[in-house]
Amino acid sequence: MKRHNTPTWIRSFIAAALIAPALASCTPEAQEMATMRRVNSGNIPPLTTPLPLDMVSHRDVTNEENGAVSRMHMVTFGNWMVSCSYQRSSGSSVFASCDVAPFSGEVLAGQPVPVPTMAVMQYRRRLDPVLAFVLFQPELGTSWTYGCGNRRWTGSDANTGKTTLDSRNSAAFGSVMKTRDCEFEYVRSDGSGTVTVRHLANGYDQASTYAQRYVTSPN
Repeated sequence: MKRHNTPTWIRSFIAAALIAPALASCTPEAQEMATMRRVNSGNIPPLTTPLPLDMVSHRDVTNEENGAVSRMHMVTFGNWMVSCSYQRSSGSSVFASCDVAPFSGEVLAGQPVPVPTMAVMQYRRRLDPVLAFVLFQPELGTSWTYGCGNRRWTGSDANTGKTTLDSRNSAAFGSVMKTRDCEFEYVRSDGSGTVTVRHLANGYDQASTYAQRYVTSPN
């Protein structure tokens, strides 16, 4: 089991909330500012109702410079989102990655917003997928669990970074996540005690299939 910092694409939503200017009320800009504040505070709970499974494209940016090409794009399927990046150097070496995370139903600055507590399946070109867990404001040193159907993981030490499973355990969870809803249970440091965060399976199968195909044949 490894620990890393929270992914940059997740932290960018919080950064946006901190640098956004004050805006007048009752405008689209003010509504976006309110969403930024909710993202920054962690007040973005998972949806309890399924969203349509049709793929929806969100931010898609391609850059070309000195023979190198890069692309970053995001799509959603139901209650899951996929964030993909691709780089091809002038020497034709290629890197591609996709992260599949629970989608909150919110869109900020053209980007789908993930929920603060989530399981993220990370796909990397020519590597096995791995599952990472991110807990929002956990009480450090306490235990936590993540369960999907008959598959369960118990962490003995909550932390503010990211906990990553090995590829074998990740694959076992991934197969169950396609058909079963999943739940986190952990102690929050804000005094709210033990909380349960549930993520619907709706859209995970489609999102993970998209991610696997993209890193195998990116563009």
